[in-house]
Amino acid sequence: SAATGWSVRNHREAAEAARLRAEQTALLAETDRVQAVAAERARMARELHDMVAGHLSAIAIHSTAALSLDDPATSRDALAVIRENSVDGLTEMRRLIGLLRDGPNGDAPAAAPTLDGLAALVASARADGLDVALGTDHGKVPAPVELAAYRIVQESLTNALKHGGEGPVRVSVRRRDDALRIEVSSPYTGREAPRAPGSGTGLIGMRERAVLLGGTFGAGPEDGRWTVRAVLPLTGSAGGVA
Repeated sequence: SAATGWSVRNHREAAEAARLRAEQTALLAETDRVQAVAAERARMARELHDMVAGHLSAIAIHSTAALSLDDPATSRDALAVIRENSVDGLTEMRRLIGLLRDGPNGDAPAAAPTLDGLAALVASARADGLDVALGTDHGKVPAPVELAAYRIVQESLTNALKHGGEGPVRVSVRRRDDALRIEVSSPYTGREAPRAPGSGTGLIGMRERAVLLGGTFGAGPEDGRWTVRAVLPLTGSAGGVA
């Protein structure tokens, strides 16, 4: 009958609509999964680069100096710096490997760096040969902001070591108007060939860290110096990952 045909047709249409909805839901879920994997890979790439690049750059620069200078005392000093950076780099790598194996809820081998570690970071840069002046006034800030700020300063010092000329490097990390303001300024030579090889991803990583927290980032030559500036909002960043 007509009623039976109408009922069968309605059932078929409902089944087809349900199938299409299921396919769309599965497609959206797969898209979310792919985006989450890509975001996590980008985060780990930033962390790996920022943890290891500085140590390897120092090793490359000081090993070149040790090979080029016929001075036993200078060579011994260079070897001491190389060993220190090798040990520190290995420690950082072990921490990252532990995080990858255990996941975010596992027992990490070491805590993520905080702004309290800036003094030690600057001391290490001075041992590598940089003349660094550090100024801080930040108080307590959210953990994601701390990590991003630390890594931005770390990468900026690495770039100063690789690309900068002779002269003071100035680092400022200060809290102003509900934001953490970071500025790192170093002598700018404009040399095309750095003293240590690099991947060119350092500036990209610093910008990504700032943008992920809703902040801003800029870097470039300014009055004969290379200046890095980042502004990281302190509100709405407690749950972010940079």
